[in-house]
Amino acid sequence: MVERADRGAIKTKIMNTKNGFTLIEMIVAVGLFTVVMLAGVGALLSMVDANKKAQTLRTVMDNLNFAVENVTRSMRVGVDYHCGTLGDINTPRDCPTDGDSFIAFHNSNGDLVIFRLTNGSIERSTDDGANYFAITSPQITIDSLVFYVRGAPFGDGLQPRVLMVVKGTAGVKEKTQTTFSLETTISQRLLDA
Repeated sequence: MVERADRGAIKTKIMNTKNGFTLIEMIVAVGLFTVVMLAGVGALLSMVDANKKAQTLRTVMDNLNFAVENVTRSMRVGVDYHCGTLGDINTPRDCPTDGDSFIAFHNSNGDLVIFRLTNGSIERSTDDGANYFAITSPQITIDSLVFYVRGAPFGDGLQPRVLMVVKGTAGVKEKTQTTFSLETTISQRLLDA
């Protein structure tokens, strides 16, 4: 009978040692869980930040595309392109090699429209240059805007066309700024006789 009592005590002792975790095991498990969760949350926050930057840059670039499209659409139906500030801006003037950051032309209604670069922004005037308003977002800094005009004088046998080159940076903060360079050619819809 003694043997049975010893076996029962041994079984009870073995069963008691297999129940639950030790304090060391719990500390290690909680520590590993914390490290894994911190890495996961860090990755998630990085993805959220990258998504915000991408959305902001997309919005800024959409604004730039709208501004460039506004210029090209206006010029396509315009006439009497005058490149630069020299001379009478109502008289057509070419600048095929040097280019200029100022262009004036008459729109389809006969009104004088002017585009220019001022303080890192593309500006537009529709009242003979009395008032200008920016057509680019403050998050866009235009470093260079150059118009190259060829065939502006009427009757020279060349179809009037303009090459517009825009360079600058887009973005809200220095870390999210992206440089860009755009080139587009605009040809007048009316044929030059």
